[in-house]
Amino acid sequence: MEKKELIIFGAGGHASKLIGIIEEQGHFNILGYISTEKPGTILHNYPVLGDIEDYTGSTALQEKYYHIAVGENSVRHRIYQVVNSPGHSRERLAAVISSHSLISPDAVVERGTAVAHNAVIWNRVKIGICCIIDTGAIVEHDAVIGDFVNISPGAVICGGVNIGWGAAVGAGATIIEKVKIGENTLVGAGSIVINDIDANVMAVGNPARVVRKRKFTETYLR
Repeated sequence: MEKKELIIFGAGGHASKLIGIIEEQGHFNILGYISTEKPGTILHNYPVLGDIEDYTGSTALQEKYYHIAVGENSVRHRIYQVVNSPGHSRERLAAVISSHSLISPDAVVERGTAVAHNAVIWNRVKIGICCIIDTGAIVEHDAVIGDFVNISPGAVICGGVNIGWGAAVGAGATIIEKVKIGENTLVGAGSIVINDIDANVMAVGNPARVVRKRKFTETYLR
């Protein structure tokens, strides 16, 4: 089968990790990156093609498949809004799914989502657009993960959990059964969540407690 041509938005650490998964998939030929780096710069064996203005000004680039390989939810969402302007097909938004992950046949993983090595997604799970299910994360049966969510390495999402749009779950955190996490809420690394958490807050600890409000544009990656 002929490989499709793929452009990657972002050229940082998250993108570098996904390169190996994309190459392993064998579905795409990577053309290069849309990034703020100087055009022609070689990063992780592929060239920078230009910035987002170059992309939106080029019909040829817009005809390619693409993946938004950016860890921050708010930045990923901002790029998505620009790229998915009227006339641009979301059908070319590609998922990146490791062959070393385990995904139930009846799980739903939407376009643009990245699933890293050793992630596990069990039965009747629904995962939205442009999410990250990172290395070794576990999403148990009947969980619902909204669009633009980041589940960090080693996090455990137990059965029936509902995580709202734009939320992030830190590395090694655990959310117990049937808990609801509000939109844009950040669960800190290593936290244990045993009760529902409202939208637009940061919660940390064992058990996790709300420590402050947060804005969607706040960084949570260092």
